[in-house]
Amino acid sequence: MTFITMLDVIPGRADELLNTVKNLKIPEGVKIKEFLSLFGKPDYILIFEAPDEEKAMNFILKFVAYAVPKTSLGVRVEYAHE
Repeated sequence: MTFITMLDVIPGRADELLNTVKNLKIPEGVKIKEFLSLFGKPDYILIFEAPDEEKAMNFILKFVAYAVPKTSLGVRVEYAHE
């Protein structure tokens, strides 16, 4: 399953968030696909895979001391190429 988490950094906690991400022990079954910094809000987007919602939630809880997360489940859309 693919999850997309938007992270709005709590003011004054950006450095701590980045240190957490750089030194993060990634749980078994979770694979980070992208971690992007954005110009504007949200501050960061984290795209990752996890086997289920519970594993995804436990992973995202690692960031709540530094940012407000909003997570969505991504569902692949099949389309025909022109």
